[in-house]
Amino acid sequence: MIKHIRFLWQLLVLSAILLILGILIFPRVHMDLSIRLYILSLLSIALINYITFFVMARGVNKQNREGVVWSMGGIGLKFLLYLAFILTVWGITNNLSKGFIVTFFALYLIFTFFLAANLFKELKNK
Repeated sequence: MIKHIRFLWQLLVLSAILLILGILIFPRVHMDLSIRLYILSLLSIALINYITFFVMARGVNKQNREGVVWSMGGIGLKFLLYLAFILTVWGITNNLSKGFIVTFFALYLIFTFFLAANLFKELKNK
């Protein structure tokens, strides 16, 4: 349980840093992305990564076969949640701008590396 709290704390700190950087940088770069959409994207991606970590961390503690199933399930769930997020944003805005796409993939990479580092740390501790 402590690993989930530690991961949540680190995730909140990373999200806060990225939120502050986004609020400071986006008005100066003149991207066609609103601050509200950036905050929504950041919060959604952080929530998706927390859910994925919760599922995949359960797989780390299981036996070999069952652990692999939980890990693959976490990856599949992550894919489906990101797909649902993109389709929802596309449905609401009726257009995905370059700024949104670049921002989404940058946040996706940052949070994916963060998730992978924490999962590798869990595997190492097991």
